[in-house]
Amino acid sequence: MVSNSKHVHILFHVPEGLEFIAKNEVNAKITSQLKQQSTAIVADSNTGRVHLICHQTKLPTLITLLNSIHLLSVRETIVVASMVEFPAQEFDNNDKTCEFITETTTNTKFDPILASLKYHHHSKKEEEKDKTVAGLFRGTFYKEDLKHKVKSPELASWVGFGFGKKYPDYKVKLEGYDYEIVGLWTQKTMNPILWNHKDGGIKNSNDNNNEDEQQQQDRKVLLMIGVTIRTQDTKFRNRQFFGKTSMNPCIAYCLAQVANPSAGQVVLDMCCGTGTIPIEGASCFPNVLWIGSEVQEITLCEKAKGNVEHTCVNNVELMLGDGRNLCFRDQSVDIILTDWPWGLREGSYLTIQRLYPKFMKQIGRVLKSKGKAYIVTQGHKLFNQVLNYPWCKAMWDVDEVKSIGIGGYNVSLYILSKKL
Repeated sequence: MVSNSKHVHILFHVPEGLEFIAKNEVNAKITSQLKQQSTAIVADSNTGRVHLICHQTKLPTLITLLNSIHLLSVRETIVVASMVEFPAQEFDNNDKTCEFITETTTNTKFDPILASLKYHHHSKKEEEKDKTVAGLFRGTFYKEDLKHKVKSPELASWVGFGFGKKYPDYKVKLEGYDYEIVGLWTQKTMNPILWNHKDGGIKNSNDNNNEDEQQQQDRKVLLMIGVTIRTQDTKFRNRQFFGKTSMNPCIAYCLAQVANPSAGQVVLDMCCGTGTIPIEGASCFPNVLWIGSEVQEITLCEKAKGNVEHTCVNNVELMLGDGRNLCFRDQSVDIILTDWPWGLREGSYLTIQRLYPKFMKQIGRVLKSKGKAYIVTQGHKLFNQVLNYPWCKAMWDVDEVKSIGIGGYNVSLYILSKKL
């Protein structure tokens, strides 16, 4: 069953655990432009997905709008063409799983989306060589939060097979394609708005659902088929140079929004690396001074400096500094926003075991009274141990610990307030 054509469903892939920031941005930049048209925005917590469902909105109008704005929290945008419940008996069988994906893709109505996107990637030589080719495409599949014995590339091939079966005049091309046909499934979509929308309508959630019904719904698998809206790779936004642990700009933007500094404040990233957090923060908070400190000279002087010059932001200052002995006066910084070493992709557990206590003492010294610290780390156990030290308890209040996803790792964002 495909979604009702009167509704347009857009899926945004956003930083996992920070969906609420992306939802706010979508609401601010898109729904305000749709005037009186009925819309629903659903943020699936800890999935990396935000859904925009528009009632009686023309697809070309919405795509034009999406292409005219810059959603800084979004790394990928998909127009969902169909959304169905995956039968449990077929999901548990490998062959039937592939058959169901193929059948769903073949039965999906892509025509309105293809006509609205009108991508044209292949060259004139290719056109002259084969004038019967209407377009080039590739299939992609995201398993999201669900495991399955059939691997993602094979599932992607069945998506492509289903599309090719429906549109034989389209040719498969893995690179340099016009259209990316995407399939994904999830078991975490528990919002009733989405489950109702798969039947073609936008309905309010029913607060009278009993617990058994909710648990049964939680076990359901939802399959979505759609087409990606082509955008610039967010990896290259505001930077030319990268490091092994460079943060994705979408995540850095969301973190800056969580910190939400006021005009005139000073924000310090004590482990800035190639400068992603200060640059993204400076881009959206131009009246705030963002300072990036980094211990590695080459990383700072070549990569971070190069990225700042490339972006042309004028409210970022870079400095060579060691987080174990910060070169700042006492109580001179308003906010700490930083991604600490994890001891995984670089360094080791022993390294961060020595660093974290010293880092905490230093930020406690330079941060103003009642100041905030936003610290990203994958070293949950170690960081919790440090927070339980008597001197640390006396200095800090733990306001919140948010679980976020970075590079396939389960990472935590610690939000702390300085007591003194």
